[in-house]
Order: sequence, then C-alpha cells, then structure tokens
Amino acid sequence: MAAKLYVVATPIGNLNDLTPRMSEALSECDLIAAEDTRVTMKLTEKLSIKKPMVSCHRHNEDARANGLIERMLKEELTVCITCDAGTPGISDPGQALVKAAWEAGVPVIPICGPSAAVTALSASGFEATEFAFYGFLPRENKQLNEKLTEILKTGIPVAVMYESPHRVVSLVEHMAEIWPGAVVAVCCDLTKKYEKILRGTPEEVLADMKNNPNVEKGEYCITADLRLVEAPKEPERALKTEHLILDYLMEGYSLRESADMVMKSGRPRNEVYKARLNIDRLLNGED
Repeated sequence: MAAKLYVVATPIGNLNDLTPRMSEALSECDLIAAEDTRVTMKLTEKLSIKKPMVSCHRHNEDARANGLIERMLKEELTVCITCDAGTPGISDPGQALVKAAWEAGVPVIPICGPSAAVTALSASGFEATEFAFYGFLPRENKQLNEKLTEILKTGIPVAVMYESPHRVVSLVEHMAEIWPGAVVAVCCDLTKKYEKILRGTPEEVLADMKNNPNVEKGEYCITADLRLVEAPKEPERALKTEHLILDYLMEGYSLRESADMVMKSGRPRNEVYKARLNIDRLLNGED
C-alpha cells in the first residue's frame, strides 16, 4: 500500500462534532502526527483507537516534515496529521508536512471538519461572500494599529482573526479606534459548554466584555463587518513651492509674476524667494 497523508480536522471543543470520516481515517492510519499527543490521545481514547503518535507542532514541524515523509515512503505508511482543535494548517501546525507531502508525491487527503474561523463567521450574520482570515494579529500596539489600517485598505468587507484571552479586550479597543462604524462578533469557546458570542459595535461589545469577570478565559475568534467603515485617506503630498511657481510659468506668466502669485496664496516670503532663485538658476544654467 502506497504512503498517503490524511489532514484530519478535529472538534474545536465539542467531541460530539466528531464525524464518521474522522473516525475512519484515524482507525485506518499507521501513525498520527499530532500537535500535542496528549490532546489527540483523549480523542482517540473516546473512539477506542490506539495508534502510535509523533509530535508535530509549530516548533518542530519544519525540521521534522521531510524526515517523516521519507519514513512514510520507505515504510508505505498512512499518516494522519491533527492539531489540538480545528483544521491543521489554518493558524495551526500542519502546513509544513502537507507541503512536504506534495513535493514528495505523497497523496494528500483532506478530512473536513470544524474550523473556529468558519464557525464564527457562520454565526456572525455578516454577508461573507468575500472575507479574509488573518490568524493572530501583532501584539505591539503600533504594529497592531498598522495592521488594522492595512486590513481596512484592502476593501475586503469581512475580516476574521484569532486572539488570546489576555489580549482580546485590547484588540477590540483598538478596533473601536481604527474601525469606527464596524460591527464585530466576538466569539468565545465556540461549541463548548460556556460558549458566548457578543455582537455589535466595538464599543457595545467592549462594555459587555469589561463587565465579564471571566473575559480572560477561553479561546477567542473575532469577525468584523467593515462595510460601513471609511478607509483612511492617503495624505496628500505637499507640493514644493518650486512646483507651484513652475505651474504658473507653464501658464505663461513671468518668473516674478509666478512667484508673486504663489506668495499671495500663503506661502512664506522667504520660502518663495529661495524657490524663485532655484528656478532662476535652473533656467539660466547657473551653478
């Protein structure tokens, strides 16, 4: 039997979301490449499945991927790759192993299932005919503001991102500042017992979050509808005084007349004088 790689999505919180195909793939495989073997073991125990496992997480997958693929080819292994919750490779480990499999000619078979991003989007009520997923945004305030501004400039109407419970309030505060007019859905612990979804303007959602003593617990996915948010305007480049004088020269005015009109427009006298001298030197070829 030739080697093959199953990319197995797993429940994001509720084990009742397990599907027969997930169970079938995990039962059929020879080896499981797990983000955290302890987490995946709980899943396989529920399914009464016992399989050898190797860890394949964000800190070792780049180094481990090629060696694992070589072993799969040599031993003709069927391997399942899993992350702790959701779909491998979507802001979770898995991409490096899948890429290595394609490059080595190993068939890649996706076993579809839960994804926090898509689950949150489905519950947001936003028109998601077009959306962008950004994973975790920068931690530093300056970089975060720059990223939120970049997202707005794309023109893509709906944005989806993840955030840690310790930074989620700060993120929504920055959204309120950078995205006035946005509507957000802040989703916590989707599919779990204490699932909570807050929807409204960033300011409205912030008020509820700050009244929640447990706001720094759980796993967060945030969606944002940006249709009513105005994209920031690019600052107009200030024209040099020389350019303004040249514009008048092009219209047929003399250099002195051009300088006088620019000065009347509000440019400082010294600035206009220096600009006139620069143009005079340029036109007369003086050094």
